[in-house]
Amino acid sequence: MPGYAVLDLETTGFSPRMGDRIVEIGVVLLDEQGRRQGEWGTLIQPGRDVGATAVHHITERDVAAAPTLGQVTGRLVDQLRGRLVVAHNASFDVSFLDSELRRVGTELPPERMPSACTMRLGRRLLSPRPPTFKLADCCRAAGVNLEHAHSALGDARATAELFGVYMGMADALDGPVPWSRARGRAEAYAWPAGLTDPADAPLLLRA
Repeated sequence: MPGYAVLDLETTGFSPRMGDRIVEIGVVLLDEQGRRQGEWGTLIQPGRDVGATAVHHITERDVAAAPTLGQVTGRLVDQLRGRLVVAHNASFDVSFLDSELRRVGTELPPERMPSACTMRLGRRLLSPRPPTFKLADCCRAAGVNLEHAHSALGDARATAELFGVYMGMADALDGPVPWSRARGRAEAYAWPAGLTDPADAPLLLRA
């Protein structure tokens, strides 16, 4: 298996069906042992207002020259292909990304992409239990430093480190690791091939 793709999204709101869009993507790549292999990210032009700037600190000016999601789909899919997607509150990030990729015409399998959720895993693995299972509290409980919270790459980096802590904890459990079935499904997930991005759509990171 190629490993893991730790994903974080910043969005204009909570529902793509209600018109909310992605404004930033961050991905950190890990090998099978949890060692970092690289990272990938960009601001995204959402085609509408950016939403809660007070939360994600992204302004209209920041995304003015950013690519659209459709313009970077090929590069994003290349980061995720064959890997198990890991996210904190994966039910949100993965379902949002699934919906948005389909919206821009990406031919995904009917089933949602397999994932592992560091928030849910925290409920099983963290002891003592943190006051909440938000990313900041889980990181604090696991001794992980969270820098640049509510930036996609900042949160993805912290989530990747948190998942590495969980990998060490899971090694002490009896039986397979909690995400073993999802890992098998990720290998078989049929990402579309042959996607290309426009040459004039460079990635754009925060200043």
